[in-house]
Amino acid sequence: MDEQPKMLPSGLSRSQLERLRAYAAEASGMSMDELRSEVDQHLDRTRAAHQRRRIVNLRLATAICEAVRQAFLRWDALPANCRNWLAGAIFYFAKCDDDEPDFNSPIGFEDDTEVLNACLRFSGLSDLCLHVEDYDDA
Repeated sequence: MDEQPKMLPSGLSRSQLERLRAYAAEASGMSMDELRSEVDQHLDRTRAAHQRRRIVNLRLATAICEAVRQAFLRWDALPANCRNWLAGAIFYFAKCDDDEPDFNSPIGFEDDTEVLNACLRFSGLSDLCLHVEDYDDA
């Protein structure tokens, strides 16, 4: 029996997948430069939030940004549907309206990591996946 091609990233909760779909639609058509800007701006906001509240996991947010930068190096070789899901994951990270608020909890970036990892696996970039326990500063 032939295996059906995967149509969307797996292993996400219903709410994560709904937000990812919405963010992928919002990010469609954006250039890499615009996506990079979203990532850089959110990392700047994260640094400021970390200065106010040390529970904000700046190390994990920085690692997410680095994984995204590494994915950008392979961007042009990825199929369009993979780029679309990764762009949605970038928006999921860059927007504060997600399953766990980024700046109110020490686990604020764990859902962002789950979504990014699902999209990286979907895109064949599993080597860029992050392990949140490696960045547990609590």
